[in-house]
Amino acid sequence: MHSEFEKIIQAVDPCAQGKQLLISGQSDSAALSAVLEARNRKWIEPIVCGRTFTGMAHHMKLVSPEADITTARQEAFRLAQSQESALILDTGPLDADFFSLLSAINTDNSNKGILSYVSVLGAPKDGRLILLTDPLIHHPSGIHEKIAVTQNVIRAAHGLGIERPKIAALSALELVNPAIPSTLEAAVLSKMSERGQFGTAVIEGPLAMDNAESASAAQHKGIHSPVPGDVDVYLFPDLESAQLTAGFLARVGRSSLAGILLGTSRPAVVRSPFEPPESWLINLAVALLI
Repeated sequence: MHSEFEKIIQAVDPCAQGKQLLISGQSDSAALSAVLEARNRKWIEPIVCGRTFTGMAHHMKLVSPEADITTARQEAFRLAQSQESALILDTGPLDADFFSLLSAINTDNSNKGILSYVSVLGAPKDGRLILLTDPLIHHPSGIHEKIAVTQNVIRAAHGLGIERPKIAALSALELVNPAIPSTLEAAVLSKMSERGQFGTAVIEGPLAMDNAESASAAQHKGIHSPVPGDVDVYLFPDLESAQLTAGFLARVGRSSLAGILLGTSRPAVVRSPFEPPESWLINLAVALLI
């Protein structure tokens, strides 16, 4: 396990409060093993929902034992809403029905219910945590969605102890070009950050990957900012680029990835296809910190 992931687990242990965890979805032995370990650490009190989990009745509380996945999810989300500090864990499948139900039942009015996923990377080059968003959920193009996704990832950064997240708003190039909408959106986010509209976060963009990664490359192109060369968050212009990058890091780069689903009234614990089964415990820890 990456050392920064170990630190996340250590950060949860002292403040564990036995929050309720409502579990729905398909059978997943790795997820259930993580849930049992989290319970042993006194992080959570698990409740499983639906007939998928009838075999776990002797390990944890079971509700709606006859319910199919859809009905069990509805019950899990309803129970979570009734408990202020409850969390949701869903073992999948992460299909359209899941996201539609989550959006309809458990959205956060502060960002108009826009869901987004934040991948947490244990960066191999310097041992720090790096956040990537959004490699999982398709967002309609537009600045309103980008603002909500940005607010979500800032929330994640703060929960993970990054008090002044430096965010690279990525595009294909670092110049504002009206023909490339992502450059316009990045420029708007950068100006909003400059005027304090994202709190302590510092956003620079548009940035191409070369000048996001290298301060000298950025300065060579006339970009003077604390973000290049010291990025905490990579805000990708679209799902395709984020998903390809996350997949490349996980499969080819053998990088450690975890993640968290945000945009709900409380974080929802799921596992993206880029994360190994053992990431369930890290994902749950991240949710508890946020």
